[in-house]
Amino acid sequence: MAETRPDRLQEAVAAAGAPVYLTPQDVAELLGVKAKTVLRWSLEDASMPAFRRGKIVRFERSRLLTWLARQEPRSARRITQTSRKDASSAA
Repeated sequence: MAETRPDRLQEAVAAAGAPVYLTPQDVAELLGVKAKTVLRWSLEDASMPAFRRGKIVRFERSRLLTWLARQEPRSARRITQTSRKDASSAA
């Protein structure tokens, strides 16, 4: 499959260390929801890292992934932390 110009551009930007921005559709595919849901979340939750200019909405990938990690339910965090402690004490 041939690479498209936007794909090459994103790769060049990522290689240069510049932030990578995702569209609402990209985020929706990542999370398994509709783009409208992502847009609604970005309006309702001020902590969600969204960049808005007029009708254009973009999400900086690294900031979004950090934000998503913080959204993990507390019970799941406790289980993960307990698993890490168990693994480190076994070593």
